[in-house]
Amino acid sequence: MLSIKDILKKLCATASPSGFESETAKVIAEMAEDAGLSHSTDALGNLIIHRPGVGRRVLLDAHMDTIGFLATFIDEKGFVRFDALGGISVCELHNIPVKFLNGTRGVISYEQKTELKDRKMSSMFIDIGAKDEKTAREAVLPGDAAYFDGELRELSGGRIFAPYLDNRIGCAVALHTIMNLKKCDYDVYAVFSVQEEVGCRGAKTAAYAVEADFSIVLDVTDSCDTPCFDGYGETGMGGGAAIKIMDAAAIAHPSIISALVDTAEKNDIAYQRDVITAGGTDTGNIQLSRAGVPTGGISVPVRYIHSPCETADMSDIEAAAKLLRCALETQSIIL
Repeated sequence: MLSIKDILKKLCATASPSGFESETAKVIAEMAEDAGLSHSTDALGNLIIHRPGVGRRVLLDAHMDTIGFLATFIDEKGFVRFDALGGISVCELHNIPVKFLNGTRGVISYEQKTELKDRKMSSMFIDIGAKDEKTAREAVLPGDAAYFDGELRELSGGRIFAPYLDNRIGCAVALHTIMNLKKCDYDVYAVFSVQEEVGCRGAKTAAYAVEADFSIVLDVTDSCDTPCFDGYGETGMGGGAAIKIMDAAAIAHPSIISALVDTAEKNDIAYQRDVITAGGTDTGNIQLSRAGVPTGGISVPVRYIHSPCETADMSDIEAAAKLLRCALETQSIIL
């Protein structure tokens, strides 16, 4: 059986900027099939893996899209202008390698006359090495998507970095859990949703279709343990699974919070409380689906979110997976 690190490595080797998630969906579906699990894909592209049960219907959500870039036009010198897919700061885009889904590589840079404080997406470009507009158009056209060109790498002390741990981590936790559940009476639907980074769109349609009794969202959260991060939050790398209390889009259901905390304490799982005041997750749209869905979340603290070098601790990822599995197998969430 694949370890959670094995799954994470496979996912980090795929590309899925918002709206272009099919490659990652294919890899997840193949791993689910190998584990004997059935899956389907809805009209928007959400991948849904079902583990049948006789109990209450549970929706596990992890978005499989990432931030990225979309070519908007090619100038006469062959430089590719672009806009962002999702929330990207220009501070992260100075001479950064990227790769288009068609395999073309390039470097994001900026108009040299533009001061740092004045830089915006309109003053950035992707240099694909083309000599002119004609040769550039042979490689890239407006509407082509690109992503950070990088891979998962290991640091000391069990820590890792890669582009797009947001939300390869959540997908790995959800997939590893549903593949390894033993006794579990819940009727479990694991949704790997699309287009979270551009408005939490996929989770909205998937939640409407699944009609869950309750939901748990698997995502990342800010690791507030780097210099000058004081006062923003208390989550930090190495502190364990982060049980969601609230984010800017939702307040987690009190009964789900209590059940997850109780499960963590009874099973000696390291945990921390996740309270963030800026940024949201799929939790908000799932919570408001149909007549309402009680929703909570388990996150993993990540440093440098939405950068090419998102950094996390494997012990937190493993704690999140163990917490989710224990909560489902013991059916600790009672509403």
